[in-house]
Amino acid sequence: CLGALRAEPSALGSSESIRFFSRRRRLEEMEEELSELEKEKLRTKQPSATEMEFFTQLSLDDDDFDDDEDDEESAADAEYQRKQEAIRKELDSRTGRGWTDPWHISEEQWMSLQTADDLPDWSPDYVSRISQERVKVHPDGIPTLSTIASMSLPAEACPNPGMGQTKQYAAYRKKYHAQYISTKVNEIAPAKVERILKLKTWEEKQDAVDELFETVEEQLRNQEVILGMHPDFAKWVSDAIEAYLTKVQSGESDDSSSKPAEPEPIFMDCYDSAEPDEIVPSILRPLKPHPKDGPGRMVEEWELAANKKTKRILLRECTKKVAETLEQNATSRILVHGRKGVGKSAVLASIVASARRSGNIVMYLPDGDRLRKNGFFVTPNAQREGMYDLQDLSQEACAAFLANHESDLKGIEASKETMEKFFRSNQLGRIESYSGESMGLVDLLKHAAERKPNAPMCFSAVVETLMNQEDKPFLMVLDEFNCYFDKGHYFHMSYDENVRQAIPYSRINLFEHALGAMSLSANSDNESSEAPKLMKRGGVIVGTTYSHAVPNKVTDGLVASAQIRALSEESLSVVEVPRFSSEEVDHILANFEAIGVGNLRLDRGDTVMDQQEVEYLKMVSGSKGQALLDASVL
Repeated sequence: CLGALRAEPSALGSSESIRFFSRRRRLEEMEEELSELEKEKLRTKQPSATEMEFFTQLSLDDDDFDDDEDDEESAADAEYQRKQEAIRKELDSRTGRGWTDPWHISEEQWMSLQTADDLPDWSPDYVSRISQERVKVHPDGIPTLSTIASMSLPAEACPNPGMGQTKQYAAYRKKYHAQYISTKVNEIAPAKVERILKLKTWEEKQDAVDELFETVEEQLRNQEVILGMHPDFAKWVSDAIEAYLTKVQSGESDDSSSKPAEPEPIFMDCYDSAEPDEIVPSILRPLKPHPKDGPGRMVEEWELAANKKTKRILLRECTKKVAETLEQNATSRILVHGRKGVGKSAVLASIVASARRSGNIVMYLPDGDRLRKNGFFVTPNAQREGMYDLQDLSQEACAAFLANHESDLKGIEASKETMEKFFRSNQLGRIESYSGESMGLVDLLKHAAERKPNAPMCFSAVVETLMNQEDKPFLMVLDEFNCYFDKGHYFHMSYDENVRQAIPYSRINLFEHALGAMSLSANSDNESSEAPKLMKRGGVIVGTTYSHAVPNKVTDGLVASAQIRALSEESLSVVEVPRFSSEEVDHILANFEAIGVGNLRLDRGDTVMDQQEVEYLKMVSGSKGQALLDASVL
């Protein structure tokens, strides 16, 4: 009723409405009092035993629920850590470079103030036994050219298709597969051939031989499933069986013990005990460290080495090819080329050291990039029209000649015709040691040191005389030779009034003899029309470089020109320096440890005995000398 009246209060009259609202107000007050009494009762009432047991159990259940949640979280964390540890172990067990890098530089090491001087002093005791056994040094230190030409050295690395040698690599792979199949045939065939030899009649043997070809090929196809799909597979097997049967028929033994041992890499050592503090030994002068990397970076290895009593250079198959050419041909012209960092400068340096040890007179110009642009000034030649002189560089070259070969040059004299070819009469009159007929080369070189303006003429007269004498072999070695085929850096108004055209290097006294002897062009389609000016006894060896600002088209054109002309000119040879073979890299790393270079300085063989680390260094360096040194240091 109260709900109905609340919903429709307007249905009552005025007097009834007043009574209703007063009654309603009273009821609401009573409801409020009742509610307050119930709340007070609840506050003061003690719970019964049943109620206490219920609330206690409810609280325990809540605690158990929280504990269960904590246990589940702990178990999940433990399971996660177990899985992470299993993943780490699985990654570390994989082949390749370890995931825990032993050469990793931590934050503490980066922030450390420790310098190289704080490291312990290097000692030969730090060198591992395996590195000591691997590094072989020639007993003569520096072998002669004839010794190098007769040495047995490891084979070169295979062609690299990533360096544009796709055809050469394809031919190499076919040859490699044929040799592999031949090895397999030599393992399978002996037992089968032995049974064939026991047969009585010729017909039976012929049928057995025919069956031999089929069974061996089928057996090898089952063993080498992928290689068996090669279109030349059957030919390889057939050729290998024929070669084996021919060997059996001729009675040749297949005793592997009689085979010679595989050759190992060997180093030459240019160290001179009379000059313990010199970075570059005197036998390689004027080679010297250059502030901007210089000719190659071979000298950097000697600078970084903790053992200063070694100056080692690896003897390679390409070094042997150069030595063989010099020994077989009295007037050799050799172009040495190769990719950047493969060791061209080291090959040239080893030939220079060996040639000087063999008694050759060597004119060595290792830094062609510097010579082609840092001659300070150029002057017209007073005697020969159209020729130009570099006085400072000529004086420097004469001083190097005198320092390296003063004793060898004694007794050799420049003729009167040679002197008059390069000197004017008034210049000859001022030379005190000139008799009017001839002049000794030692006196000429000393005169160049005294009078710089005459140094270009002295240099030209000395080189001209050595090229036309037969008493002693004369060798000219020029590194960075392709720099002389780039744009010129020497200008003079007598050559071009507007001083816009550079003087050709072939018209500068310092380079004319070497350029004339090689007679090459940087354009294979535009061959040099001049015949090479060969020396009577000796040779010219030049090397290219990719370390300086010379366009690749110039270098590639020069090499292509030489390769084309080498087909028709007996005196010209082209030798490519490849990347190091896998075996050579192993020995180079052992040498780095043996002389204390970079991170191998104190690791006591940890690197050379870790095959994964060695393979990593081969991969990041591409088996190139410069990159391998960088990877071993950084």
